[in-house]
Amino acid sequence: MKGPPVIFTCMGCGKQENGWWNPLGQVFKPDNWFQRSDKDGVQLACSRQCIDKISKETGKTRCVLSM
Repeated sequence: MKGPPVIFTCMGCGKQENGWWNPLGQVFKPDNWFQRSDKDGVQLACSRQCIDKISKETGKTRCVLSM
């Protein structure tokens, strides 16, 4: 199953990249991007440098998931 294009935006530098759909119709972030979730929502980063930038700006942890 494939839906409309989904564009992800890095919260560190603003870079945009297409995500992808799996066969069950679920949307996934771009490969090699990082994400973390908390009560405030999801934070996305395209690189470790952007993780550091987001962490400094928000006071959130640098711990992220890369899958």
